[in-house]
Amino acid sequence: MKKEKQAGATPRRYDEAFKREAVRLWQGSRGSAESVARQLGLSVFQLYDWKRAMAGAPAAGAPAIPDSKEELRAEVMRLRQEVARVTEQRDILSLKLGITQTRA
Repeated sequence: MKKEKQAGATPRRYDEAFKREAVRLWQGSRGSAESVARQLGLSVFQLYDWKRAMAGAPAAGAPAIPDSKEELRAEVMRLRQEVARVTEQRDILSLKLGITQTRA
């Protein structure tokens, strides 16, 4: 007699934001992976898999690191100009608001 395949629940799909938040919750809590997984209705193995997958992935929105020295120099120059511009904006706002800045 041939055993027929029973219709079961389809596996749940989670988006990347949920996975990151679940791992962050686990890492930030003092609880075990098992307790956090139980609270979220997950398998503990899912948490471990998500953590492992995120360990090698760059943070969302993080820019890629330039490969060549020229690209790195250009990036450093751009960032220095941006810091100078933001510092100038901060100083102007401080003067307008009457706030004194203490520099470290």
